[in-house]
Amino acid sequence: MTENSSVLIIDDEEIMREILEELLVREGYNVGIAASGEEGIELARSGMFDAAIVDVMMPGLDGIETLDELKQLDEDLPVIMITAFASVENAIVAMKRGALDYVTKPFKNDEVLVVLRNAVDRRRLVTENRALRQSLQNY
Repeated sequence: MTENSSVLIIDDEEIMREILEELLVREGYNVGIAASGEEGIELARSGMFDAAIVDVMMPGLDGIETLDELKQLDEDLPVIMITAFASVENAIVAMKRGALDYVTKPFKNDEVLVVLRNAVDRRRLVTENRALRQSLQNY
Protein backbone atom coordinates (compact mmCIF):
# COMPACT_ATOMS: atom_id res chain seq x y z
CA MET A 1 0.00 0.00 0.00
CA THR A 2 2.40 2.66 -1.26
CA GLU A 3 -0.26 5.05 -2.55
CA ASN A 4 0.15 8.38 -0.81
CA SER A 5 2.73 6.99 1.61
CA SER A 6 5.56 9.44 2.21
CA VAL A 7 9.17 8.58 2.92
CA LEU A 8 11.93 10.82 4.21
CA ILE A 9 15.38 10.06 2.77
CA ILE A 10 18.35 11.44 4.73
CA ASP A 11 21.74 10.79 3.12
CA ASP A 12 24.77 13.03 2.58
CA GLU A 13 25.64 11.33 -0.74
CA GLU A 14 23.81 12.94 -3.65
CA ILE A 15 23.96 9.79 -5.79
CA MET A 16 22.32 7.72 -3.02
CA ARG A 17 19.56 10.30 -2.59
CA GLU A 18 18.92 10.25 -6.35
CA ILE A 19 18.90 6.44 -6.58
CA LEU A 20 16.53 6.06 -3.63
CA GLU A 21 14.27 8.89 -4.77
CA GLU A 22 13.94 7.47 -8.29
CA LEU A 23 13.26 3.96 -6.94
CA LEU A 24 10.61 5.13 -4.45
CA VAL A 25 8.86 7.61 -6.74
CA ARG A 26 8.61 4.87 -9.38
CA GLU A 27 6.92 2.68 -6.72
CA GLY A 28 4.37 5.41 -5.94
CA TYR A 29 5.84 6.92 -2.78
CA ASN A 30 5.91 10.63 -2.02
CA VAL A 31 9.51 11.44 -1.15
CA GLY A 32 11.18 14.09 1.00
CA ILE A 33 14.94 14.51 0.55
CA ALA A 34 17.55 15.81 3.00
CA ALA A 35 21.33 16.02 2.56
CA SER A 36 22.09 16.08 6.30
CA GLY A 37 20.69 14.97 9.63
CA GLU A 38 19.89 18.57 10.54
CA GLU A 39 18.01 19.13 7.28
CA GLY A 40 16.15 15.84 7.75
CA ILE A 41 15.02 16.82 11.25
CA GLU A 42 13.67 20.13 9.90
CA LEU A 43 11.74 18.29 7.17
CA ALA A 44 10.39 15.81 9.73
CA ARG A 45 9.18 18.72 11.89
CA SER A 46 7.32 20.31 8.99
CA GLY A 47 5.88 17.22 7.33
CA MET A 48 4.19 13.95 8.13
CA PHE A 49 6.20 10.94 6.97
CA ASP A 50 5.23 7.27 7.08
CA ALA A 51 8.85 6.09 7.22
CA ALA A 52 12.43 7.37 7.05
CA ILE A 53 15.59 5.99 5.48
CA VAL A 54 18.66 7.37 7.25
CA ASP A 55 22.34 6.96 6.34
CA VAL A 56 24.45 5.98 9.36
CA MET A 57 27.66 7.79 8.37
CA MET A 58 27.06 11.51 7.83
CA PRO A 59 29.06 14.60 8.78
CA GLY A 60 27.52 16.74 11.51
CA LEU A 61 24.54 14.94 12.99
CA ASP A 62 25.29 11.27 12.25
CA GLY A 63 22.65 8.64 11.52
CA ILE A 64 22.28 7.41 15.10
CA GLU A 65 21.86 10.98 16.43
CA THR A 66 19.40 11.68 13.61
CA LEU A 67 17.50 8.50 14.55
CA ASP A 68 17.31 9.71 18.17
CA GLU A 69 15.96 13.12 17.07
CA LEU A 70 13.40 11.58 14.71
CA LYS A 71 12.17 9.28 17.48
CA GLN A 72 11.78 12.27 19.82
CA LEU A 73 9.60 13.98 17.21
CA ASP A 74 7.57 10.85 16.41
CA GLU A 75 8.20 7.72 18.48
CA ASP A 76 6.19 5.55 16.06
CA LEU A 77 8.07 6.63 12.91
CA PRO A 78 9.65 3.53 11.36
CA VAL A 79 13.31 4.36 10.64
CA ILE A 80 15.43 2.22 8.34
CA MET A 81 19.18 2.70 8.71
CA ILE A 82 21.37 2.40 5.62
CA THR A 83 25.15 2.24 5.44
CA ALA A 84 28.15 1.16 3.42
CA PHE A 85 29.99 0.43 6.66
CA ALA A 86 28.04 -2.55 7.89
CA SER A 87 29.00 -3.71 11.31
CA VAL A 88 27.19 -5.83 13.84
CA GLU A 89 27.88 -3.16 16.48
CA ASN A 90 26.22 -0.40 14.40
CA ALA A 91 23.23 -2.62 13.69
CA ILE A 92 22.79 -3.46 17.37
CA VAL A 93 23.10 0.19 18.44
CA ALA A 94 20.62 1.32 15.77
CA MET A 95 18.07 -1.36 16.68
CA LYS A 96 18.38 -0.66 20.42
CA ARG A 97 17.79 3.03 19.71
CA GLY A 98 14.57 2.23 17.84
CA ALA A 99 15.51 1.59 14.20
CA LEU A 100 13.09 -0.80 12.52
CA ASP A 101 15.65 -2.33 10.19
CA TYR A 102 19.13 -2.03 8.75
CA VAL A 103 20.16 -2.18 5.06
CA THR A 104 23.73 -2.28 3.74
CA LYS A 105 25.05 -0.51 0.64
CA PRO A 106 25.21 -1.52 -2.10
CA PHE A 107 21.64 -2.69 -1.63
CA LYS A 108 19.28 -4.60 -3.86
CA ASN A 109 16.27 -2.49 -4.87
CA ASP A 110 13.89 -5.31 -3.93
CA GLU A 111 15.43 -5.52 -0.46
CA VAL A 112 14.84 -1.82 0.19
CA LEU A 113 11.29 -2.01 -1.17
CA VAL A 114 10.35 -5.01 1.01
CA VAL A 115 11.79 -3.41 4.16
CA LEU A 116 10.06 -0.12 3.34
CA ARG A 117 6.72 -1.78 2.59
CA ASN A 118 6.91 -3.52 5.97
CA ALA A 119 7.73 -0.19 7.65
CA VAL A 120 4.78 1.60 6.04
CA ASP A 121 2.43 -1.30 6.86
CA ARG A 122 3.60 -1.22 10.46
CA ARG A 123 3.01 2.55 10.62
CA ARG A 124 -0.51 2.12 9.23
CA LEU A 125 -1.31 -0.66 11.74
CA VAL A 126 -0.05 1.38 14.69
CA THR A 127 -2.14 4.36 13.56
CA GLU A 128 -5.26 2.24 13.05
CA ASN A 129 -4.75 0.52 16.39
CA ARG A 130 -4.45 3.89 18.17
CA ALA A 131 -7.60 5.18 16.44
CA LEU A 132 -9.55 2.05 17.38
CA ARG A 133 -8.44 2.29 21.01
CA GLN A 134 -9.45 5.94 21.06
CA SER A 135 -12.91 5.21 19.64
CA LEU A 136 -13.40 2.39 22.17
CA GLN A 137 -12.48 4.72 25.04
CA ASN A 138 -14.99 7.26 23.75
CA TYR A 139 -17.67 4.61 23.32
